[in-house]
Amino acid sequence: MNVLVTGGTGFVGSHVARQLLGGSHAVRLLVRDEAKAGRYFRALGEGMPALATGDITDAASVRRALAGCDAVVHAAAATPMGSTTAQLRAVNVGGTRNVVDAAVAAGIGRIVCLSSITAIFDPDGRKVTPEAAPSPSRMPYGQSKFDAEVYLRELQARGEPIAIVYPGGVIGPDDPGFSDSCKAVKHRIENGFRIFGEGGMQYIDVRDLAAFICSLVSQGGSGRFLLPGVYSTWTEQADIIEAVSGCHLQRIPAQGWKLRLLGQLLDIARKFRPIDTPVSAETMRYATLWPNIANSDELEKRGLRLRDARDTFDDTLRWMVQAGHLDAALCPRSTP
Repeated sequence: MNVLVTGGTGFVGSHVARQLLGGSHAVRLLVRDEAKAGRYFRALGEGMPALATGDITDAASVRRALAGCDAVVHAAAATPMGSTTAQLRAVNVGGTRNVVDAAVAAGIGRIVCLSSITAIFDPDGRKVTPEAAPSPSRMPYGQSKFDAEVYLRELQARGEPIAIVYPGGVIGPDDPGFSDSCKAVKHRIENGFRIFGEGGMQYIDVRDLAAFICSLVSQGGSGRFLLPGVYSTWTEQADIIEAVSGCHLQRIPAQGWKLRLLGQLLDIARKFRPIDTPVSAETMRYATLWPNIANSDELEKRGLRLRDARDTFDDTLRWMVQAGHLDAALCPRSTP
């Protein structure tokens, strides 16, 4: 099967491309910099995808890249940290429209779009289901995901073959761009781990998420699929990180409302100068209000299972030390 992957040099997209190549699919990536993408995949030594130069915000380049493809995985996205409101809309809304419109027009039968739980987020986990209505947001990232979600559901209602996947926080090894979730883990180890009462977070291993996406490409399937991942309280997460890495975390009791306020203040300050912290109004909203959300039963139906959180954090921290993102002295059990 010929598969186009957008975001193929990003965290999720690169793992999807690697697993598709391992499954003997012909993989094409839409990339802005062919030389950079080529170096990355050659260094992995796991197979080389075809490369098409372009950008999801350029509809013509998307159409060219889709020529001859049987499936598309749309994993490209702008994230809350380091993106302006205009960039979030151009990539998350406009880019999604360009990719999916072109795929539908080309008659592609398997269209898999990576969304986010934030598109249907509710602090009451019982309300976060595939049938839940999209959630408007006052935050620019959340609103961009909402707008893209409304568009995709309109196409699904018309019968277009679209699968939407909603992950929680994504972590794991081999992150080409060192994404926000991995940065947050690094920040907690280096600057103290804030414990938000009895709240927690769900993380899905990038390899498990990629395996599910690849199953949608290989086996087919349309609809909406929640994959928030494995839930742990903040205290449990701190315990896991200490156990697998040997680090000693400074545990800082924190109140959710204060962290949300701090995020708002930092967002204002970022308008005037760069600030190297994963804390923002949007990230703190999810970090302090996240419920325990059920994963799709499609995992079991497709013969897939989620890794234990200890294994995910162990592999993630070992990679972060090996790649130079973390000082080995901080995580003595994570050294090669």
